[in-house]
Amino acid sequence: MSRSSLGEGGLFNSNLAIFRGSAVGRSMRVVLRCIKSSKFMMHRLLFIRLLLPLALCAPLPASAASPSVNHQHYGTWGLDLSGHDTTTQRGTHYTRLPNGSWIDKTQIPPDKPGYSLRLAMTDLTEQRLHEMMEGFAANAKSDSTTLEDKVGAFYHSFMDDARIDQTGVKAIEQELADVKNAKWRDDLAALMGRTTTDFEGSLFNYGIDVDLKDPKHYAFYIGQGGLGLPDRDYYLNPNFAAQKTAYQEYVVTLLRLTNWPEPETRAKDVVDFETKVADASWNKTQQRDPIAIYKPMTLDELEKFAPGFAWKPFLSEAKMGKLTSIIVGEKRSSAKLAESYAKTQVNTIRAWHTFHIADTAPHY
Repeated sequence: MSRSSLGEGGLFNSNLAIFRGSAVGRSMRVVLRCIKSSKFMMHRLLFIRLLLPLALCAPLPASAASPSVNHQHYGTWGLDLSGHDTTTQRGTHYTRLPNGSWIDKTQIPPDKPGYSLRLAMTDLTEQRLHEMMEGFAANAKSDSTTLEDKVGAFYHSFMDDARIDQTGVKAIEQELADVKNAKWRDDLAALMGRTTTDFEGSLFNYGIDVDLKDPKHYAFYIGQGGLGLPDRDYYLNPNFAAQKTAYQEYVVTLLRLTNWPEPETRAKDVVDFETKVADASWNKTQQRDPIAIYKPMTLDELEKFAPGFAWKPFLSEAKMGKLTSIIVGEKRSSAKLAESYAKTQVNTIRAWHTFHIADTAPHY
């Protein structure tokens, strides 16, 4: 499920200049981020399954009700000409003619860079969900049995800052212990296989999607990963030196919070490792080549092509141990990444794992 399908997908006005995220409180951002995250697909589907029936048909609790939220916004059926700019001649401006009047009369909210009917709908939906969940959370019981109580308890667990602060690093003790107990690179590669079901990072991203050359079947794809910053340029382009420095300070902070020894030294090791990963990674232009990013291989072929990485333990932890075919997204990059991994000190990989676990877990 894509980000667009969760609240930014199309009405007629979606092509109006004007894209932006919606204004919701911190609490709503936390929950929506949980739903929209690329990880934890089963958690996301469960959450949507819980909330969708309530959003569509359940009345708001009295404590959450407000006239503006409860009012039904159906509008008038038919073609709405009120947004047209009648002063624009046909054929001269294809945006102003149908939408000019609406653009002129619509006030852009102060927290947004633009606006549209699509985003107005998204704002209203998120406001309704937010107020509904706040109401359910206020009335949730410890022994949740009803759907409303379960949603309320689940939402409350995200918003209980005091308990989260009190729990601290204890919430990820098991994941950190697995990293500390991993003695070899193969063990740490296996932990990367958990990246879609747990908090671990991975040198290689993976997923299942339609086979680009055989759309009647699904395929298992592997592509480059391993970076904490948005793009390889953040590591390699001097223009991003300040961001890279700030990122390293952030790594220090999280390693210190997890009680990792020598956090300053290890943070530098982590960023240096990711810089090597960035150097081996393809840029955005290369990744847009649909031919270059489609390289089917058997597992044996992949092991021979990129021998520095423990592919079998990795795929086993990903619950994909019986695969007979893998589509490699950036073939040459994969070999370089595996080679870099094989040359990296185990302690550095452990610190890298620890940082990414600590970075990912707070969202959940």
